[in-house]
Formats: sequence, structure tokens, C-alpha cells
Amino acid sequence: MKPEELKEALKGICAISVTPMTEGREVSYEGMRNHIRFLKSKGITKENNCTLVVGGSTGECGALTIEERKKLIETAVDEAGDELPIIAGCNHSNIVDVKDLMKHAQSAGAAGVMVLSPYYYVPTDEAVLRFYREISECADIGILLYNNIEVTHKDVPVEVLEQLVDSSNVVGIKECTPNFVKMEKVVRKIGNKIAVINGHGEFLEPFAALAGTVGFISSTSNFAPEIAVEMWKKRSAGKYEEAKKVRDRLTPYLDLAGAESATGGEPVVLAILKRAATLVGSDCGPGRIPLPDIDDALDAKIRNMLKEVGLI
Repeated sequence: MKPEELKEALKGICAISVTPMTEGREVSYEGMRNHIRFLKSKGITKENNCTLVVGGSTGECGALTIEERKKLIETAVDEAGDELPIIAGCNHSNIVDVKDLMKHAQSAGAAGVMVLSPYYYVPTDEAVLRFYREISECADIGILLYNNIEVTHKDVPVEVLEQLVDSSNVVGIKECTPNFVKMEKVVRKIGNKIAVINGHGEFLEPFAALAGTVGFISSTSNFAPEIAVEMWKKRSAGKYEEAKKVRDRLTPYLDLAGAESATGGEPVVLAILKRAATLVGSDCGPGRIPLPDIDDALDAKIRNMLKEVGLI
């Protein structure tokens, strides 16, 4: 897929996949195949304006080896076929490994790559520019910029983004800014050049549509893909009140994730997503450290949430 084609493909649902694992916490490549089949059977397909990120933050990229990540992408691309474009998560604190992952993603047939701006040390604006310009030269593949302040501790300024879109193959941004006003400004300033998608997913839908975003990420697709698809169809038709009613079906999950992350951070949310997916029929197993084990009390909360949503 050419960069401009990825830009168009991002106008929809950007589903964010977990990484299935065995009980021994080895990556389950057959589990990845099964999960993709599950997602496709529930409507996460190119026909419904969907893409799928594999090996991103939700996919525990920080806990996987480079070789595991490469094999995961190869497996996903092979299983998805022409029905679902795969975006390879290429986040890393080492630019050499980022380039290596990007080149591999392109050779493996991925539709694009998602790359977090520099992290570990908080980068300057100039470092962010250098980083994206340098990696854009290593592979002829579309880049989905990932602005996640929780990981990088830096909200990439609009002024930096404006310089990037004219000098690299960045064709989209997963905008996770905590500042909704800034999200609207990003759309207003560069939305005519790249695809700006709501990086907070269902938490900000369909409100983010009114800010001008052309799509949204969906981590809830791991256990409720049909709800995300239904919401997109209402959103894309401009039926925002109906879209919110669909989104409100997920309120039990949104409340649970919000409450648990207040003390357990993002790792517990990822653990919840994996357990919820398993309970609805796609075995994703446990997660690696720093994801916590699901104890009986949390398991009961997850089961109750799924019952309230109407999935079990």
C-alpha cells in the first residue's frame, strides 16, 4: 500500500490489537491468527473502513523481542490477506531498531507503520523533527505518527507537525493529546494534509468527530468489534446522536477501565482487554510484565462488565 493509500485507509476504525500469548507467556502466533479471524468475522475488515495495528503499545511492544515483533507482523499480514490492512507497530527507543522494524514491515507487506516519537529521554522539538525525517528515508512506506504523552511525556506541538507533513511520508497521526482543544487545532492546521484520528478511541467518540477527526482507534475491538463497526457507520453518516447511543453501550467497560487505571495504570487496562477478549471467544492469554495477573476479584468485574454490555 502506498503512503497516500494508507492516508485514505485511516479514515475509519484503526483497531489496535493485543498480542495473544500462551499460559507460559510465549507469543502465540496461532493465537494471533485466531484473533484476526475473530475480528474479521465480527466486521473488522477493509470493507468496513478498518485497519489493524499489530505490535503497538496495546500489543505489548515494549515487552517483545525484535524477532517476536517481526514474526508477529509476518503472521498478521499472512492471515489478514486482502481483507484487512495491517499497520505494523514500530515503536522503539532505539532509532536503529525503528528503521529495522520499518524495513521489515515493508518487506512483509504491511500497509503502513505506526511510530511513536522519541522516548526514554524527553526529546526537544528539533529531535522529534530529526527523528521522523530520518526514519522516513529508510523505507518507502506510509507512517502513522503516534503522539502519546503518557509514554513520551511530550505532547508534540502543532508547529512541529506542520513541518513534518511537508517533508516526510507521515500520512496520519494517532492523536492522543490530553488537550481536546489541541486535537481540534491539529485537525484545523494539518487535517487537509494528513489523516488525523482520535487516539483516545471510544472514550472521546463521537465528540472527536465534531472536532474534525476522520477516524478513531479502537482497543475495545479486541472484545467488542461489532460495536465499534456499528458506531463507525453512524459516525461516518453524521448521525452523531445515534453514534453516541452505540458508544454508550460500552460505558460499563469505559467505567471499569477508568477506575482500574487510576491505580494500576495502562498495564491493567491491557490485561483487562486480553481477558475480555478471551471470555468472548478469542483466547489471548495473559500478558508479560508489567501487565498484572488477573485475580478473582478483577475477573469477576470483567465478567460482570461483559454481561452489562451484552457480550456474554
